[in-house]
Amino acid sequence: MITKEDLAYFHEIKKNTVLIQHQLISLKSKEARLLVQKPATLGNGIHEFPLDQQDHYRNYFEQHGSQISAIKFVPASGLASRMFYFLRDFLLNFDPDQDNFETYLANELNHEFCYFIQHIEKFSFYDLIKNKVIEEGQTHKNHAAFIYNFIQVLLDDAALGMEGKAKALLPLYSNSKAAYDSAFELQIIEALQLFSGITKTKVHFTIDADQLPHFIALENKLSEKLSKVDSERLQIEYSFQDSKTDSIALLNNKTILRDIEGKIEFRKSGHGALIDNIQRFKTDLVFIKTVDNVKPNDRGSVNVQKAMGGLYLERFNQIKSLLNQLQNATATSINQSTDFIKSCFHIDLTSKLKGLDFEEQIQRLIDFFNRPLRVCGMITNEGKPGGGPFWIEQNGETALQIVESSELQASQGVLPDALFFNPVNMVCGLKDFEDNTWELDRYKDSGRSIISEKIQMGQPIKTFELPGLWNGSMGYWNSIFVEIPTATFRSLKTINDCLEQKK
Repeated sequence: MITKEDLAYFHEIKKNTVLIQHQLISLKSKEARLLVQKPATLGNGIHEFPLDQQDHYRNYFEQHGSQISAIKFVPASGLASRMFYFLRDFLLNFDPDQDNFETYLANELNHEFCYFIQHIEKFSFYDLIKNKVIEEGQTHKNHAAFIYNFIQVLLDDAALGMEGKAKALLPLYSNSKAAYDSAFELQIIEALQLFSGITKTKVHFTIDADQLPHFIALENKLSEKLSKVDSERLQIEYSFQDSKTDSIALLNNKTILRDIEGKIEFRKSGHGALIDNIQRFKTDLVFIKTVDNVKPNDRGSVNVQKAMGGLYLERFNQIKSLLNQLQNATATSINQSTDFIKSCFHIDLTSKLKGLDFEEQIQRLIDFFNRPLRVCGMITNEGKPGGGPFWIEQNGETALQIVESSELQASQGVLPDALFFNPVNMVCGLKDFEDNTWELDRYKDSGRSIISEKIQMGQPIKTFELPGLWNGSMGYWNSIFVEIPTATFRSLKTINDCLEQKK
């Protein structure tokens, strides 16, 4: 399936032939799935995180945070097009000169559109788009024609059109009390609050290259709103997903997907590729959140993140102390380490250590501790699409992981029983216990690549994605999961979700 011409093309665009062969084998082989044992629960994989503990760890972070460097990392390359799918359907399937608007609204299949119309004046952009429609001077013989024109401007206008822009840039959050109305701005404001008085505020966004001018323009507008102090301590960075990580796809489950010129067509390989971007950071910690998981004036979320940061620092220091004790190789140090692992990670190594000689037990514990550490917030599962915390089998061991629904075997029936959901709110360590930067690729579970079936141009294709950033790409990290308030989570899957920000 890979020709001599393909090999020459790979050389031209600096593609790794071995990796492409691996992708092809993965796509053609029977789809592998994780062996999930059970969902993580409170006391068995997830720690309670009551307010008194949060206060303690928040204070710990504020007291010790000045001793470390940190950065906030926000994957922000996603376009807003999916948020408007039912509005695009309306433009494609409704003729304002011939079709009945009330009949369209009454169709149960159009319930999202109906909700949008019922609440249209509540959207932050309503006046902006309405005024643009009025400025164009078009006459509308009925309400349906006005709505049709309104949606055309909302999606397609050269200046105001939102469908082709990055979700991070859209003015979706504004209300009477908020000075900042985009996820991009709010993530930066949240970072300024998170790192206030602790460390220089660094925020790093991964974006598509063609969106960079739009981000820079909004960054410049934001700088005019910030105080001089905030502007001076703020550092905003951008990077792109490396095209070297792009992957192939199969057409009709048989042949490699190609473009009209016959060249192999490469696709983005998912957010797992961003582990390479994170590897380039020189900081001790990275705080990770998805771009739309933010809202105006949310001090509660900032406090929770500080508490998670404090928990990370305290546990990191405890592990460092235990590693030092293990170097002295005493029975006491073994007992202290196994007790800590059981209480901190909910893993009992007692049976695994039996049968090993003393030196082997010491080395086993050192190997357990000597890997990257992360603290991840988990919220109550309310049926949102996405992954969650599970116990899985990993190389004959039981491991605590964040698992996506696409990684699960449908026959396992575990996901509906999951009590918790991963909102992607985490603190990850990038330095080891001797202050060296971790080589993150060493702690990736490469076997957790994701194979998906999609439709492109009306034809079924099979796609390959790298192990997810917080899934297999951190598959061999030590993880601490804590329950955090559901109120700290926001997600904008459709434009209608924006209204939830104002409830």
